[in-house]
Amino acid sequence: MTVLAVTMLAGCSALGAQEALPQPHTLKVAPGTPAPAVTATVPRVRLVRWHGPVEQLFVHPLVLRPALAFTNDTLGQGFEHYFVTAQEFRRILDQLWRNKWTLVDARRVAANDVLVPRGRKPLVLQEDDANYYRYFAGRGLAQRLVLNGDTVEAEYDGRLTTDDVVPLVDAMVAAHPEFSADGAKGLIAETAYEGFFGEHDLTDPAAQARVRALADRLRATGWVIASHTYGHIDLSRDSLAIVERDTARWLAAARGLLGPVDVLVYPFGARPTAAGRDLLARAGFTTQYDIDITARRAVEDGVVLMSRRHIDGYAFDNPRGVAQFFDVATVRDPARP
Repeated sequence: MTVLAVTMLAGCSALGAQEALPQPHTLKVAPGTPAPAVTATVPRVRLVRWHGPVEQLFVHPLVLRPALAFTNDTLGQGFEHYFVTAQEFRRILDQLWRNKWTLVDARRVAANDVLVPRGRKPLVLQEDDANYYRYFAGRGLAQRLVLNGDTVEAEYDGRLTTDDVVPLVDAMVAAHPEFSADGAKGLIAETAYEGFFGEHDLTDPAAQARVRALADRLRATGWVIASHTYGHIDLSRDSLAIVERDTARWLAAARGLLGPVDVLVYPFGARPTAAGRDLLARAGFTTQYDIDITARRAVEDGVVLMSRRHIDGYAFDNPRGVAQFFDVATVRDPARP
């Protein structure tokens, strides 16, 4: 399990007055109800067409208790290298807004049809591995996403918190409508070998219902759901037979739960062969992502290929590389080693 966890930690990055955690309340999961259209809940901001590259950033689920995550063992080093804390993410969001970035829908970027408020710049924000793997347990990260009424929150230690990617972005957009174009929030990339959104047993009808309600609510409030492959496989090394089998397993797991998904995020940022890319496209994944420090969009054989850059401990080691987004010195959590 430790070896698998460390591999997963490395999996999405191919490159190498203090805020307190809000007081949680007793866990109470309410059944999900259909959400109103995003434009009915988010004030509309006048938009203009964007011409040029679109930056895209990704993080992993947030570290809520750094002392539990950033330990001296191999897993703790993985958390340090590939994750950010809730405090860091809150500060990153604030600086993105102040630096005039606006969240846009990845599908509009794929379609080359990007709109932003005048004077602002487009940005796609992504979260990888929002599956809340079993190895997160006891390490200071949330255990799953929960639909609490019509609000998506995270469960930590049996209670609810808003200190995770989805609720923090939702709150930021609610407070600053110009931080989002047409209610766009971000993209969530899901594997499936341990279920979805922290629901690990997809044979349980109650868990299936929770996943379905979460997916419906996320989509209705500006989030895009993507595949991250079933088993977080290496698409650049695994055979076509393995890619085909893995893809079939992801589609089978997601069927009836996540809704239509046409975006796939390459684990490790590892690009498949042309044959592998085409296999994924035939399975419905017509937009595909790798990792690069250069914003890129290309169309190859009808497949839209885009790049995104990692925001994590390694990125913090190169402050100049992320300076257009935020200042590492003022974002960095003092609890980070």
